[in-house]
This record gives sequence, C-alpha cells and structure tokens, in this order.
Amino acid sequence: MTPWGEVALTHRRGSFQLRASFSFDREIGVLFGPSGAGKSTLLRLLAGLERPEEGRFCLGDRVLVDCARRIFTPPHRRRVSMVFQHLALFPHRTVEENVAYGVRDQDPLQARETARQWLRRVHLEGFEGRYPSQLSGGQSQRVALARSLAASPELLLLDEPFSALDGPLRRSLRRELRRLHEETKIPVIYVTHAIEDACALGHRIFFLQDGACTGNVKVEHLWNGSAQGEVFEALRWGNLLSGEFVLRDRKRFFSWEGGILEMALPSEGCPGPGRVFIAPHDVKVLYEGVVVDEDLRANVICGTVGENLTLGSLCRLSVETSSGVWQVEYPSGAYDAMDLKEGCAVRLAIRPGSVVPLGDGRKERER
Repeated sequence: MTPWGEVALTHRRGSFQLRASFSFDREIGVLFGPSGAGKSTLLRLLAGLERPEEGRFCLGDRVLVDCARRIFTPPHRRRVSMVFQHLALFPHRTVEENVAYGVRDQDPLQARETARQWLRRVHLEGFEGRYPSQLSGGQSQRVALARSLAASPELLLLDEPFSALDGPLRRSLRRELRRLHEETKIPVIYVTHAIEDACALGHRIFFLQDGACTGNVKVEHLWNGSAQGEVFEALRWGNLLSGEFVLRDRKRFFSWEGGILEMALPSEGCPGPGRVFIAPHDVKVLYEGVVVDEDLRANVICGTVGENLTLGSLCRLSVETSSGVWQVEYPSGAYDAMDLKEGCAVRLAIRPGSVVPLGDGRKERER
C-alpha cells in the first residue's frame, strides 16, 4: 500500500545537518529523540516555515517540495497545520475568533459556525467569548487543537504541546487527541522526548538521533522484550532498565541487578517483571555538601564521569556506576561550578515520577 506521506529532506543550520528520510500513513507518528536531535527543525521544514537544501516531501498525490525541480509550496497552500509548544494563541482574540482564524478563507458567518462546531468537539462549549488569559493550560491546548483541525488539514504537526502540563491533565489530553484522530483520520506527527507520550499516544515511533533517522517501530512491538532492547540500543539514548516492580510499605519500587529505585505510586499496583525508562534530562547531578531533597533520597546513585560532551547549548554526561553507564543531559553552564571532568566522582538522583514504566503506556491505550 502506498504511504500517505513521504519525506526525504536535507537541511543544514550552522554545523548541524538534518538528514530525514521516512514515510508514514494516516496514523499518529511519534518523532522521538533527545534534545537537539532536530525534531522541531524537521517539523518546520514540513510546515514550510523553513526551506530545505535538498530533497522531496509528498502528501498523498501532491508534491509539496522537490528541490531538484524547484518546487516549494508555501505554508498557506500546504494544508498542513501545526501546534507549537507555546501554542501561539492570539491574546487579543476570543476563543471563537482564535479557532475561526484557522478557517479565515470561509465567509465570516460560516467561519464562526465552523469554530463553534470544533469547540463543541473539544468540549469547550460556553467558552467562545473568553480570551486566552482566562483559560487553564488544558483549555488553551484544546483551543489550539481546534484551530488546527478546523482547517481540515491533510497533516497535523504537534511540537511537544503537552510538555508543560502535569500528569493527569497530560493523560487526559492524550486520550482526547487519540479520539480526535479516530474521528477525523487526519495523520499526525507528534514530537516528544517523553517515552510515556510515545508509548501511550503513537501508532508508530520514528527515532531521530543527531539529525538522522535511525529507524522506526510500531508501538505494539515495543512490548516484545527482545525488540524493545534493540530499539533503544539503536537510538543510543536514555536509561533503560530490566527488572521487577515491587510494592513495599505502600510504596512502589523498581528492582534490578544494579539496585532499587522508588517510583511514583499509580492508582493500581502491578508487581512483577518489567522495564523502566529514565530520560537523560530527568537525571539530576547533586552538588557536593548540599542536603538532598527528601523525595530524592531513595534514588541517589554514585559513579564516575566517563565522558563530558558539550553540544551547543546541551551537555551530555556519561557516568560509570556499579549498575552500568548512565546518561545525563543538562543545559550548558548548569554545573560549571562542579568542573565535571572525566574521572571525577559524582552523585546522581532521579525523582520517583521520572522512573517511567514502559508498560503503563500500553495500559493507557487499552483504556
């Protein structure tokens, strides 16, 4: 079967080069990778906000970009909608006017009716006359989604729109987005570096590492133990542990050969074997002599710096411990006072909520 979209684009920004090549269907495709991998840059290329140096981009039977033939369709003619991380709602327009802006090619009365229909679909009836400053974070997300979908796009791009939301609200909006996709069949490319979003939301995960696509996998294949290890090994990013979930004294832990980590307690316990993922940016470096926060004390790991790489605004630290090598990421300059050279001793800490059980995403999809 012919895929709905085909991407083969090359783009250079300073010393960074993006080389993206993949195809997708009418699905929710998750673009997953570490900070600085090129995820947001790729979305901007697909939306037409930046022009690639080489390559081709097609949607259905339409060629939107073909550098060899000097074809470059401008953003307003692509039928590609994008929701930015910071939403970009117009503060001086009402909720209804924000959504109607997505269908401004319609006459005013029709655009108003379309906006109201979409506000009903995202459960915001009665909010038409409010302004963005009068909305909660979740309500603002729904307005941004309604505005993007009202235009009946052939592709919806989402650049980490839920990153600032707390857990329950984030889960609710993931379910909302899946429902809207099932109703509209509009293909989605969703950017995230949160593994729980990738597992709970996507049909297929596309891996991006250092500007290159390193492969893709259907989400259901992540639950195959052997395939799961191969996927994350290919990505070469993140801390993936295999072991067992344990409940003790009304607390939840994950135990593996290298030790034990406290986890956030879910609504229902699930003792037994499994895997967890800890993103590198969720591993914190502890200053020497500083009192450790109470919620971190159970999850302190000691090790030695094996490598410290600075990549523009991002630092990547490899720490050798008795439980293996841990990956840590943080903004450049964050720990300059510590002088984290190779060979120096270091303490790491992980908040319980950052120890993500990979199986939870599957359970959420089933609900």
